[in-house]
Formats: sequence, structure tokens, C-alpha cells
Amino acid sequence: MDNVEEIKQKLDIVSVIGEYLQLKNAGVNFKANCPFHNEKTPSFFVSPERQTFHCFGCSEGGDIFTFVQKMEGLDFPEALRLLADKAGVQLERHDPRATSIKNRLSDICKITCEYWQNNLKSNSGQKAFDYIKKRGLSDKTILDFKIGYADDSWDTVLNLLKQKGFNENEIFEAGLTVKKDKGGFGYYDRFRDRVIFPIQDIHGNVIGFTARAMKEEEGAKYINTPETPIYYKGRVLYGLDKAKLELRKQDYVVVVEGNMDVITCHQAGFVNVIACSGTALTPDQIKLIQRYTNNFILSLDQDDAGQTATRRTIDLLYKVDANIKINKLISGKDPDECIKDDPENWKKSLQKAKHPLQFYIDKFLTDEILQDVFKKKESAKIVLTELSKISNKIEQEHWLKILSEKMDVSIDLLRESVSPTKVVRKEEVKTEPVSEVFSEIKQILTILLNKPENISFAQENLVKEDILDELNHELYKNILLCYNELEDKSSQALIKCLETKNLSIDKGYLDSLIIYFSKDYDDFSDESIRDELKALINSLKIKSLDQKITQIKLQLTQGGDSADQDKATLEIQNLLEQKNNLRSL
Repeated sequence: MDNVEEIKQKLDIVSVIGEYLQLKNAGVNFKANCPFHNEKTPSFFVSPERQTFHCFGCSEGGDIFTFVQKMEGLDFPEALRLLADKAGVQLERHDPRATSIKNRLSDICKITCEYWQNNLKSNSGQKAFDYIKKRGLSDKTILDFKIGYADDSWDTVLNLLKQKGFNENEIFEAGLTVKKDKGGFGYYDRFRDRVIFPIQDIHGNVIGFTARAMKEEEGAKYINTPETPIYYKGRVLYGLDKAKLELRKQDYVVVVEGNMDVITCHQAGFVNVIACSGTALTPDQIKLIQRYTNNFILSLDQDDAGQTATRRTIDLLYKVDANIKINKLISGKDPDECIKDDPENWKKSLQKAKHPLQFYIDKFLTDEILQDVFKKKESAKIVLTELSKISNKIEQEHWLKILSEKMDVSIDLLRESVSPTKVVRKEEVKTEPVSEVFSEIKQILTILLNKPENISFAQENLVKEDILDELNHELYKNILLCYNELEDKSSQALIKCLETKNLSIDKGYLDSLIIYFSKDYDDFSDESIRDELKALINSLKIKSLDQKITQIKLQLTQGGDSADQDKATLEIQNLLEQKNNLRSL
């Protein structure tokens, strides 16, 4: 029996595929949503009897090797080796199917990792060992995470691996050496006098390293393996090999930034914690996690870089309809510190994790901010931008209602504010106002309240009689009055003046007009805003003329003497001429 058949006999395809997909019973078979194409109804079936899989949606199918190759993006020798390790099968070294460049690089990383692990226990590694113990790690944790120490030497690893039969180019390709500068020849060790944290793939194979300097004066505190044929930074999650079963059991993942955060969490019993290799999650990393759970808690650092990474990650998670919460630590600047302060603090933090919208509402719409319409406007822009990223309409409506009550702003306005905005080129402005759903007068008032320098232009071109609804007519009249009264022509002064008037309009409506500016006009130049205002006024006047024409035609149908009918006809002709003149502007 060759190695392939022995592996097939020892591994059940249902168990292997079950590590990647959530399989459900379907008679004598199992089914799941196909991982190779997008679908909502399961068409991917696994047959325990035949030890095969087949998708009736995209026609992918095959045996255990076919599945792992396609799922992991491996060639056959890599899949053979992966499954052999899983099955406990010793591959025959002369078997050409077991040999590949990637397997050679994997061997290099494994041998080096073991050397560094042993080195941590040597005299030369004592300083590194003391540092790790000072960080609070137990002997078991050090062993589980394969932590080691790289000597303060330029060629120890290079010589070790050459003695094991690997050539200099292979060692370089594995990311363990650096080419000497121009003028020199050969290579030198990349990692020197550093604590080593091995990076393992989802199956526990060592594929790269993160290394912390032992000398404080060292230029870079942390350095990492560069991307290699076996290590792709955007496809690896630190700790996932140890956390994957717990992710499925707990049905949620906690994403942190640092390796030490993961290690400390695992040691404290919080095993469903992983770290991205960098700051923000990538689409490939998200897809990997979603094999086990669709529920994410983000616990990235609270500094600017961490917050940027959080927003970028949220954007990606919304696109795949994941469930998201943000964790705000009760104590400490990171999970490592929080747990060392008190593991209960970390537990309570996770229990209080909030939906991103609630997190942003609590952060940006405080009572103090809501009392100042200008702060309210800027904060609302941030929150509404986040809300617009939620594609699920039911979830979006839920938050719209909460925001409406919180901000004292019409839910209809908020709903329009998170609708897709039409992008308007400057040359289109004359004939097509920005929004197709917000009436012209509301947009005109929005511009005038936020950019009062345009009020004189409006006063010359828009008479109050063109505004047919009573409330907006009143507001426009008072905007003109305040502007003409004030020496300070700023937006702030104008709004303060309006607030002293005994207006019939609701304060929430006035606030909404101020806030709405940020949605449509933030990126407009002053010239473009003036063009937009002109187009809006023309459009409003045309609609006003249309209403007047309709009213006169209605009067004509009710009869009257010939003189009255002639007068009405002339009036209609005059209004039509005004309308045509406006259209030509």
C-alpha cells in the first residue's frame, strides 16, 4: 500500500472537510454551502461511503486530496505532506510526490524553530528566558507557542542549515538570511539576539517568525519574516491553529493586534483569541475565520493606528455580512495589560462589547456634543458614514430609529442621508441638482445656513413667493432678515440669530438642515456650491411656475366669461415664457 492509499484509509473525508466547513446531515451524506462559489442554499455534498465530495452548483468534486489542494491553494506534494502529518503517516523520502520547494522551506523553518527553542534553555538564552518569564509566561505556554531565542551571531542558523543539507538560496527563500550589501558576497542571519515567536499556519506548521530585540538600543524592536513562498502575511492569523476549535465551540472570535496579547489570553483560558499579522484584517483572513464563526469582536489598540485598523476591518466585515462588536478595555492599554491587571476585567470587557454603531454613538454623540449644533453636525457625519456601510436594511432601520431619537432629527431625513449619493460633475450642475430625493428648498436652505456668503445671491434670485410651503417660507424669510441685521455674517452667528426668533419650525428640523450639508456638499468648491444653488433655485422656480399654471388651468375648467378666460390664457403664456427662459439658463 502506498502513502496515498494509507492516508485515505486513516483519514475520514467528513472529519477533514468538517475542519473547514460546518457540515449538516443530509440523509446518508452531509451538506454545506460550497466554499468554491457564492451560494445561499447548500449544494455541496460529502459522501462518507465514497469518501468524495461534489458541488451540484459549480461542479467541483474529488477526494480528500483534491479538496485540500483547492481549499488551501496547495500543489499535490504539499497536500500529501499536510494530510500525512494529520494521519500520522511517515512519507517515503524517495517518493517524488512528497518533494516540493515549499516542503523544503517548511523543513527549514521547522528545524530552525526547534534549534531556537532548545537555545532558550541554554546559557546564551538565559537573558531571553528571564525576559519571557518576567512577562508572566509559564513553562507550558512557552512550550505550546514554541518560543525561542536567536543567538547574537551572524551565521549560526546559516551554518546549521547548510550542515542539514540545505543550500544558501533555499535558506534565503525561507526568510532566515539576508543578502550582504553590494560589494560583498553571501548571506548572514536575519534574526540575531532576539526572542523568537514562531508563526504557524492553521495546521500548526511553522512558516515564519516574529522576533523581539533584546537590546533596547536596537533600531527595530520587532522584525518579521518577509513574505516567502510559504508565508503570506495577509493569509495568516497568529494563534488560529490553537484557537480554531474554540472559535467553533464559542461561536465568536476576538481579534487583537499583538502576539503577546494572544499568548496572554490563551494562558488565561481565553483561547478564542487570534491576532492579525499587522493591524487590519484582510479579506483572506476574514474568509479563513468564517470557516469557524461569523461573529467577530475587535479588540485592537485605541491609538490612531489601531482605530484606523478597526474602521478598515469593520468596512470589510460589513461587506461579508459578519456580526461585529468592538471591545473597549476596562483597564490597560492592550489585552496583555488588561489580563495582567485582572483577568475578570478582560472577561467583563468582552461582555460589554458593543455593535460598531452603538460604539460610535456613545463616542461621538454625547450629551455635550448634542447641545452644540456644529459639533452635532460633524459627529453626525461620522456616525451616518458608518451607518451607510450596513447593507442589511432591517439592521439599518433599527439604528436609524435609535439615531433619530438620540439626535432629535427626523428619521426620514436620516434615511435619506444614508442613501447612495449621486456624484455630480460640475458641468452637470446646471440641469441636475445633487439629490433626487431631497426637495430643492431644503437643499437651498441647507446651503444658505452653512454658507451664508450665498445669501445675497439667493435674495436677488429667489423671491419668498416661490416657496410654496409655509414653514420653509417662514424660515427663508427669517434667514434673509437675520443676515441683513448681522454684522457678523458667519454661519454660527446666523443660526444663533434664528434661534432667537419665534419660529414655528422644530429645532430638530433646523439642526437637520445644518447637518445635511456634510452629506452632499463637503467636497464641493465654493464655485460649485454657487452653481448648485443657482440650479436649485431655477428648478424650484420652474416647479413653482408649474403649480401656478396648473392652478390657472383648473380655474379655466370651472368656466367664466370670455374676458376672464382670455386673461387666464395670456397669464399661462406669460408663465410658460418665464419657464422657458429659466430652462435656458
